[in-house]
Amino acid sequence: MFVGAGDEAFLERQYLDLKYAGVRDVAPGALDGARGVRVTYDESRISFEELMRTYWRRSEPTRSDGQFSEVGARFAPVIYVANADERAIVERARDDLEASNVYGAGAKLTVRVLDGAPETFEEAPERDALRANPKKYAKMLKARDAAFNRLWGFVQFCADRVCGYVRFAPNCKTTCLKVFPEYEARNAGIPDIDAKNIKITARN
Repeated sequence: MFVGAGDEAFLERQYLDLKYAGVRDVAPGALDGARGVRVTYDESRISFEELMRTYWRRSEPTRSDGQFSEVGARFAPVIYVANADERAIVERARDDLEASNVYGAGAKLTVRVLDGAPETFEEAPERDALRANPKKYAKMLKARDAAFNRLWGFVQFCADRVCGYVRFAPNCKTTCLKVFPEYEARNAGIPDIDAKNIKITARN
């Protein structure tokens, strides 16, 4: 699996965190010149679709000119698909997320979806740079975490003067829940924050 979205150190760390679930190796590098990672995984333990959920949660697929403060074609989001099944998974998720407006009303997902593997993959000389050089990435990581928490974090709130409610990924509604069904299960029975008499007490 080859994917890119900004500085490869960020996606590398996200996929390394899935080693317990079946990811075998994550190699950062250049995918035909674009920054990204090669993810090797055990298909009997974790699926391509599950790995793509991490990608959607940790990228800005609406940006065609880079990611956050990293601007330029080499930082633009890209997904390589190995076959028709993988393309169908990516395109279905892309269309469902776009239709749901989770990234903003009318926001278009402009991530490139390319067939096959990159013609060239140049592995970066350093592995797990995010952990090896935390100060170098601190400012960029802070901006990313803030943006991703707004999308996929949680809110605590009161509804009709009853407090203590928690809703996860509150903007993930309608077709977004086809991509992330776990949020529908986690939010079952919890009032919507768009309802009346809602008071937000905390966000993360």
